[in-house]
Amino acid sequence: METTQTQQVPDGEHNSPQAEASPAGDSPCVISGLEKHFGNCEALRGVDMTIPAGQIVGLLGPNASGKTTLLKTMAGLLQPTAGHIRYYENAAPGPEARKTIGFCPDSLTFPHWMRVRDAFTFYSEMYDDYSKERAEELMRILELQSVENKYINKLSKGMKERLVLGLTFSRETRLYLLDEPLDGIDPVGKMRVIDTIISMQPKGASTLVSTHLVKDIERIFDSVFFLSRGKIVFSGNSESIREERGKTVEQAYLEVFINEGSV
Repeated sequence: METTQTQQVPDGEHNSPQAEASPAGDSPCVISGLEKHFGNCEALRGVDMTIPAGQIVGLLGPNASGKTTLLKTMAGLLQPTAGHIRYYENAAPGPEARKTIGFCPDSLTFPHWMRVRDAFTFYSEMYDDYSKERAEELMRILELQSVENKYINKLSKGMKERLVLGLTFSRETRLYLLDEPLDGIDPVGKMRVIDTIISMQPKGASTLVSTHLVKDIERIFDSVFFLSRGKIVFSGNSESIREERGKTVEQAYLEVFINEGSV
């Protein structure tokens, strides 16, 4: 199967170390030539992506492919080495961009004194787009009501994952970034997480989900990007992959990464 890459930006547009605030049309985020280096390690090597509005998008790749680095850079938590990130409505990089993005990390540290209910109170005071109604619905869907008085550091890994997902979607924003939301969750819990992603995405918003567990979640993706060694090596519409190529997203994923030598 031939791999396809997103269009390269012209020479001279890769040199700014700052994420650029410029119009992105209906897309909540457009990325051009994004690079991120940690010393001699090139974690991201010229990533080009446009996140379609109103879609659930898969960011798929094996461990150490750069998925977490990409999401953290998009969320304004890491400074890009080069390239541009264009946010919806000209949000400025860093703290300003984070106000328009709901980021669900693969792990989150809470103060030892914080209970589940305290975390939701914290989010309600921190973010203007926090919705009490959404939070209550998420507490019910994710079965957090039964543990709302428990200390967070006493929760199981799976329940902590549910909590972070609930906090993320308690905000009504334009773009959600979910980093490996299925890791460490039992099969029943995975289905609950998947259903939450589908049901709680606001109309017109987009969700970018990073994962290497393609088979578990591919049915919800409208489109996908395959990331390998810090570069996008394939992108496409999920339904087109199935209809035109006669493959599941997982089959396409395995074919691309076997050719890449990454699996």
